[in-house]
Amino acid sequence: MVTQQTAITKYVVADGINFAYRRFGHEGSVPLVFLQHFRGTMDHWDPALINPLAETRTIILIDNSGVGKSSGTVPDNFAAWAANIIAVLGALDIKEVDLLGFSMGGMAAQIVALNSPKGLVRRLILAGTGPSAGEGVQAGPEWAIQALAGANNNEEEEAAFIKTFYTESPEKIALGKEWWKRINERTEDRSDYVGPEGLKQQLKAAIAWGTPGVKGGSFERLHELNRIPVFIANGDNDVLVPTENSILMWRKIKSSHLHIYPDVGHGFLNEYTEMFAEHVRLFLDGEKVM
Repeated sequence: MVTQQTAITKYVVADGINFAYRRFGHEGSVPLVFLQHFRGTMDHWDPALINPLAETRTIILIDNSGVGKSSGTVPDNFAAWAANIIAVLGALDIKEVDLLGFSMGGMAAQIVALNSPKGLVRRLILAGTGPSAGEGVQAGPEWAIQALAGANNNEEEEAAFIKTFYTESPEKIALGKEWWKRINERTEDRSDYVGPEGLKQQLKAAIAWGTPGVKGGSFERLHELNRIPVFIANGDNDVLVPTENSILMWRKIKSSHLHIYPDVGHGFLNEYTEMFAEHVRLFLDGEKVM
């Protein structure tokens, strides 16, 4: 079976940009498309989560423009991030997908679901993410995003991601180091973390997202997502994107389900890989959603 570690990188041109993607897993199902976090690429998903899901459904991982192996520049707003994904799916002639966005990828995923042609996004999973600025939305601490943005080599990246994705107990740090090994199991044809110029653009997108009244935000449009099933998930102690934002989205999206995983932070989907994968399967494949 082709896995996260062995899937071949393919390319498709959309709107003049050469996008890198990987498609693998069980064909014949509605594809599950993944959108990644700040600085992350398609090589920074946890294979302990991706590979079990690939046993029963088609997986599509995409590097957005200017990210990893894709050409072009990194957009400075999530509406443009979303437009890229919609264009890629169009270029691949994919008419229907399930969509999972994590952290910043979840911000873009909200806009994909809101702006895409009706029927393109069948079901939506928002993991460790939040809406654009609005009443009740909480910002994460500056130190957390600064730690991720300031990491310039593999050692610094490991330290920054473990510090912000996991709580600082010896047990959790050990789990973080195991996760770091897993996402680095693939040694050939890798997509590197977003570099200094790209992360500046990503930071602009994050700042705009957190600015009240921003054009292209999601807060005032969350009710529009009631037309599709939505699964919202987070850890109970998310530092980067406060857990309260997940609860707020659940309250505003009447078609949504919420699951908060205990004793875990932003990296809940890497710590609860087996349980989260099962919850994703139940949500996507059940005749009656969870």
